[in-house]
Amino acid sequence: MGLRPTKVRYGPIVTIGPPLLYALLLFGAPLLVFFVYSFWYVKGYTIVREWTVQNYIQVVTSATYMKLMLRSITVGLITAGVTVLLSYPVAYAMAFRLRKGRETVLMLMILSLFSCYLVRVYAWKTILGNNGVINSILLALGLVQQPVEWLIYTQFAVIVTLISVFLPICILPLYSVLMNIHPNLLEASRDLGAGPVATFYKVTLPLSMPGVMASFLFAFVLAAGDYITPALLGGSNAQLIGNAIANQFGIISNWPLGSAITYSMVVVFAAVFGLVGLLARGLGVTR
Repeated sequence: MGLRPTKVRYGPIVTIGPPLLYALLLFGAPLLVFFVYSFWYVKGYTIVREWTVQNYIQVVTSATYMKLMLRSITVGLITAGVTVLLSYPVAYAMAFRLRKGRETVLMLMILSLFSCYLVRVYAWKTILGNNGVINSILLALGLVQQPVEWLIYTQFAVIVTLISVFLPICILPLYSVLMNIHPNLLEASRDLGAGPVATFYKVTLPLSMPGVMASFLFAFVLAAGDYITPALLGGSNAQLIGNAIANQFGIISNWPLGSAITYSMVVVFAAVFGLVGLLARGLGVTR
């Protein structure tokens, strides 16, 4: 009997191939280009294509860049933590409490993601400004004699704005993972004598931890790398590393140094991802 010809399955290639090629061309290629740029340097407003690690040395030894990185990590961690804490009850209510209005709330949340990012930032600038909504109410009630200045152009304003922007983004993965928890597991917990609080801490929360970790990391990366909100609401004392990168590319035109700062921050992000992964493994979320 002759050997049957091996059938080549093109289904996965056809399905995954175009998106993968699209990602490599439009995402991977620019990353590679700027990675190469990070090993060049600028002399007299001209990029010198000679290999050097001086840019990375400058980033590591610069107190300014180290301070901006530390501030970015701090803002990212605070924003991510608070956003997840605020998102979880909403996602829990949508998954286990809302019945009739669940689809409506979900649709409104998705529609909020289509609103312009700058519009939401300027809205918070109107709310937190010296002549904004909050100060106007405080002055009208006689609670303060002059506008509260720490509401605007501070790290507080940056964090509050970032939380409001990323809140819907964090709710969706949490809602998805909570919806995948089978009701029989919760019912079995109650049948074994566990109350609502014990069922939540021993069943619901552990099973939803992958969504918690994903939401936390997503919010952390977006917040720590943001530059628009600090530029508009942060003032001089609340700028993040993204603002320094934007200045190197847009104002100073030092693309090699800007690339080196970017990839230095990528290493920091990778370290945070690793720590969160170890934490998740310690909690038994992943194996």
